[in-house]
Amino acid sequence: MKVFVTGSSGFIGFHLIKKLIKLNYEVVGVDDHNDYYNVSLKDHRRELLESKNFTFHKKNINDLETIDGEFDIAINLAAQAGVRVEKEKEHLYQSSNIYGFRSFCNFCKKNKIKKMIYASSSSVYSDQYSGKFNELTTPLEPKSNYGLSKLVNEEDATLFLENHDASIIGLRFFSVYGPFGRPDMAYFLFAESLKKKKIITLNNEGNMYRDMTYIDDVVDGILGAINYVMNSNNKIRNEIFNLGNDKPIKTYELLNKIELYFNHKAKTKIEYTKSESFITHADITKAKNLLGYDPKVSVDEGIKKFLDWHKDYENL
Repeated sequence: MKVFVTGSSGFIGFHLIKKLIKLNYEVVGVDDHNDYYNVSLKDHRRELLESKNFTFHKKNINDLETIDGEFDIAINLAAQAGVRVEKEKEHLYQSSNIYGFRSFCNFCKKNKIKKMIYASSSSVYSDQYSGKFNELTTPLEPKSNYGLSKLVNEEDATLFLENHDASIIGLRFFSVYGPFGRPDMAYFLFAESLKKKKIITLNNEGNMYRDMTYIDDVVDGILGAINYVMNSNNKIRNEIFNLGNDKPIKTYELLNKIELYFNHKAKTKIEYTKSESFITHADITKAKNLLGYDPKVSVDEGIKKFLDWHKDYENL
């Protein structure tokens, strides 16, 4: 099977493609290696993917016109991530996430790709209601521009299907973490700061809950989505799935786990933000039933795996 993946040098893209290569899939990847975070980390991920089964194109997602080919499925993981970015980068929510996803859809249309998967986010949900975030019943009220851009992706996917004969799955990821992760995420920042004995910024006193989901579990969920969309006898009309862990943890409790690993108490400063959800908690019943999704890695185990990898991060 031949797979097209955008965001191939990103955190999730890298781990997914590594698994696809291991399964002997043929993969074509696209990534522009922008400088939102450490470019050398993106370069290193790409280098580790070198294989006769992997072809890489260094391109912006809005510049896919020169790529042609026959693909069994296309997966869009490219995006400007994060609910907080520097002001001069906020335009990327529109150019990378919204326009970029439309470019991806046009690429699929041009190349007659009928099976598509794209990354959405837990940030599309409202956190003003009790209980787990459910794909059908929880209101969609993003608190950030990032979350809004992902909700626009979901709406655009539905509009795209009005004029294109395809099956599409959207995956709402919940706080994905692990080795080779994004350096802008809290767990990574905590580890870096503790390692260097720097002051840690703790947003909203560390009282926010996050449904931390280990990268290997997320990759298994994506593989389940690939199997589901490829083998369905019916058209899948932009079906949405949560990929989370169903076990939220407070941010300060996450910090405590990392402190224990380093045997060092962090110095913290408190900041307050309204752009982030108070809680994310995935209802994964649908993904379990239809994708065979079954997250296995606990936060304790996953954080240790990340921190063991992080020891050599600066030597990459």
